[in-house]
Amino acid sequence: MPFLTIYTNVEIKDGKKLAEKTSELTADVLGKPISYVVANVIYNPNMAFGGSSVNKGALVELVSIGLGNKDKLVEAMTNLLEAELKIDDINNINISLNNAPASQVASGGRTFG
Repeated sequence: MPFLTIYTNVEIKDGKKLAEKTSELTADVLGKPISYVVANVIYNPNMAFGGSSVNKGALVELVSIGLGNKDKLVEAMTNLLEAELKIDDINNINISLNNAPASQVASGGRTFG
C-alpha cells in the first residue's frame, strides 16, 4: 500500500538495491508490512535542480494510507538518498507525501476500505 517513486538525475549503479533499501526504510518507518510496499526508482538525466541539470538531486513521491511520523520519514529518506546517490545539497532532495484514504488505494483487485 505504500507506493514510493524516486526520480533522480544521478546515474544509478544498482537501482534494484536502492529500491530494496528504500522499501525497507519505508516499511520500517511507517510500520507497514514490506509485502505491501512498492518502490520504483527512475533515472532521468533531464531533471534540473535549482535551475541546473548539473545539480544532483531527487524527487520522491510517496502515497500511503497513513504516514505516521512524517518528520522521521522525511529525515530518514533524505539521509539515505544523500548517502546512496551522493547528493551534495540536501535541498535538492524533495519529498511529496500523500496520505491517501483507504477507499482510494487498491491491491490484489480490491480497495483497502
